[in-house]
Amino acid sequence: MKRRAFLQTAVAGAMSAAMPARSIWAASSEINSNIDAIKLNGDSTVIEKAVAAEFEAALNGHVILPSTEGYDAARASWNGMIDKHPALIVRCVDASDVSSAVNLAREYELLTAVRGGGHSVAGKSNCEGGILIDLTEMQAISVDPEARSAKVQPGVLLGGVDVATQKFGMATPAGVVSHTGAAGLTLGGGFGKLSRVYGLTADNTRYFDIVTPDGEFRRANVSENPDLFWALRGGGGNFGVVTQFEYQLHPVGTDFLTGALVFPLEKSEAVLNFYADWITTAPKELQTSIAAICLPNGKGFINMSIFYAGDPAAGEKVIEPMRAFDKPQRDDIAVKKYIDLQKRTDRNVPHGQQYYQKAGFMKTIEPGLVEAAVSTLNNPKPFTQTVNFTQVGGAISEIDMGATAYANRDAAAQVVLGGSWRKKVDEQEEWIELIRADWKKMYPYTNGFYINNMMGDEGDARVRANFGSNYDRLVELKNKYDPMNLFRLNANVRPTV
Repeated sequence: MKRRAFLQTAVAGAMSAAMPARSIWAASSEINSNIDAIKLNGDSTVIEKAVAAEFEAALNGHVILPSTEGYDAARASWNGMIDKHPALIVRCVDASDVSSAVNLAREYELLTAVRGGGHSVAGKSNCEGGILIDLTEMQAISVDPEARSAKVQPGVLLGGVDVATQKFGMATPAGVVSHTGAAGLTLGGGFGKLSRVYGLTADNTRYFDIVTPDGEFRRANVSENPDLFWALRGGGGNFGVVTQFEYQLHPVGTDFLTGALVFPLEKSEAVLNFYADWITTAPKELQTSIAAICLPNGKGFINMSIFYAGDPAAGEKVIEPMRAFDKPQRDDIAVKKYIDLQKRTDRNVPHGQQYYQKAGFMKTIEPGLVEAAVSTLNNPKPFTQTVNFTQVGGAISEIDMGATAYANRDAAAQVVLGGSWRKKVDEQEEWIELIRADWKKMYPYTNGFYINNMMGDEGDARVRANFGSNYDRLVELKNKYDPMNLFRLNANVRPTV
């Protein structure tokens, strides 16, 4: 092995010189022994004490070991079901640190995870016994209202993007939970309330700065490394570690017509049938979604939420048929602040809770799917279960399927079947099987899935089918940039070389 290979990348080093080191760790992790780690193939390996100490000394950030104070907090995942113990966590503060971490991982062939916001429901942003490249300290955002752009580092959460851009009455279509990581969302495609008008988050990304598996720093846009730019817009984390990206912003203002009509759970069949018909004719300025919740005691409710991206007065007229459909228990539709809307569902998905879900896209919501969803909601479980439908389409579908790696542009809606409980229970595997059994009834009505919502047990065949006609091109690029499949904890595209 080249002893210092993982410590040096000239371009990344030059980049880091302009970025302040902001590590919250004041003391060294005091590496005083070898580090036992797991390789990509599952074998054990040892990172020698001298190599590890030299590696850490060259970082602007910090290495966190199992013996380091704060290790458990640093490895904790948003999904409390995920309990993984990396051999070392490299908390990066700049592109140079990222390059060094990637080089170390490659030279030792370490099982490698990357964490931006850490919101992977499948736990792909952590690993057992490998290296965790932690980007949570890379929090810079720079907004240029004249250029209508926002430069964002990979540790930034969506709430941070909204706060920075809404100061100028601007936004980019991105997510519905403010503590989601911007980087992971974008790499998977990303959609939010504004996507039916402006497209995916990835469609609104001007460039990616990325450290590829060879440790080199590259910029990917329409003119530089365009093949990589194509792959990063929807291909997930298969091709390296993003250190910065730039969003296209839109002057949308700060106030929108939004809210929900709330109905009792026993009306779920009528609400879902109405929704299935409604979304086929809704204008693209309108985005509607369903959130049905059934508690263990059988009680619950079903929300039909709306977001209108145009003039609120025009939106009031558009939603008149929704209000006339049936009398809701509650109607809170009104003009509200976008920044408040983006945080509205945060309380429903807190950090540390146990989550399991299955998800899929569909071109139409067929009667059989409605029947399966209603059957699930009418069958209480020992945990809180949810069925969510989200309308997509609009501007997303107006872009050619092969224009980016993102698949399923022809989808009209997504369904997510989920279960959650506050802490680990002995019956956890049994509860997961209950969700899977319900999903078997819904799955036949779906076609593909959103990779940011995958649970990790879909299998290679489903991932291949999901990318469809884009898969072969992704394999070619995986062979070019990551032939050893260093970055495999994702919707993995397996190299063939």
